[in-house]
Amino acid sequence: MMQRCFICLLLLLTISGCAHRGSFTPPPDLVAHQQQLQRITHWELNGKLGIRTPDESGSASLKWAQQLADYQINLSGPLGQKRMIITGTPGKVRLEQTGSDALEARSAEALIKKAAGWTLPVEQLTYWVRGVPAPKQRITHLQQNESGLIAQLQQGGWSIAYSNYKNYTFRAHGGGTAPANQTFTLPGKITAEHDDVRLILVIRDWQLGNQAPH
Repeated sequence: MMQRCFICLLLLLTISGCAHRGSFTPPPDLVAHQQQLQRITHWELNGKLGIRTPDESGSASLKWAQQLADYQINLSGPLGQKRMIITGTPGKVRLEQTGSDALEARSAEALIKKAAGWTLPVEQLTYWVRGVPAPKQRITHLQQNESGLIAQLQQGGWSIAYSNYKNYTFRAHGGGTAPANQTFTLPGKITAEHDDVRLILVIRDWQLGNQAPH
């Protein structure tokens, strides 16, 4: 269902060179790439998240582990001087922060806004970090790079730019329906802007599929 929703979203764009606006039939290579990425249901990334708002700026180390619809985001470092752990399951999100009581809500965005004062669109980022538009949201602009991968995306009021794509191998220990040892191209740097908030995510490493059994 989610995959079909994504394809429907792509069908709302038009081809005009490398930039797409309006309604279009997507290039087969882009559709195939997005369908492959959607088949990865278990993944982990490690990197650095920079945040800039009118009131503050800083960065933190980021570790994000995703298993189907469940996730855990671990932010640690100078940003806010507190470690933040966000654990999400369908319909429930818990935020733990050093020196503060744990908070729970249905939305990660609301919890982060309350605890830190800035916005992190977690629901959309689950897709955006893989170079995939979020389903069920209107795409207002999409631009491909020379390799046919997404270079720029505008969706849900956010403008996202992608760069530093690298190849990673899907492990043979589960975490999706992709064939074992298949190679996927994933972004290494993502810049997302919305109003006066700017997020810069530099990804040092991707791990696709479950960890190998010990």
